[in-house]
Amino acid sequence: KTKRRKMSRAVLQVFEKYQAARTAFVQTVAELAHRPQNIEALQNAGVMSLLRPLLLDTVASIQQSAALALGRLANYSEELAEAVVMNEVLPQLVYSLEKQNRFYKKTAAFVLKAVAKHSPQLAKAVVDAKSLDALVGCLREFEPSVKEAACWALGYIARHTAPLAQAVVDAGAVPLLVL
Repeated sequence: KTKRRKMSRAVLQVFEKYQAARTAFVQTVAELAHRPQNIEALQNAGVMSLLRPLLLDTVASIQQSAALALGRLANYSEELAEAVVMNEVLPQLVYSLEKQNRFYKKTAAFVLKAVAKHSPQLAKAVVDAKSLDALVGCLREFEPSVKEAACWALGYIARHTAPLAQAVVDAGAVPLLVL
């Protein structure tokens, strides 16, 4: 019995180390992505493909930090925003947007805004990922920071073209934006 406990403790320690390593990695990348001088090195290291699976991690704080890092990267340039789209990150974000806590929702809306701001094509990619209903849902949230992040994302989508603006209107955003 004692041997079994030692064995299960050893197994548990392996998983704890794995979680600690994922946490340290994703938090460090999010911090590095905050500084423009690090962006190219992160991109060359293949950071997008490393962050994507962490959006589905079992630990919520890891998911949120991965989304924050992706948002900071997408915010930096149109090229990186396109990489977020090409790595099929948007559907994962939209899916999680409806199921996560307020901290994740704010971060996911930030990523959608960061992608949408660069061009009409990227804004359309955000819409095509079925983000509008999720973003409008965020406008109904109690948390002001979630509402604000959703407003920014919807604004960046709508500003590019009349059809994109109409899509935001058709999604029901306007009544929730008017006080």
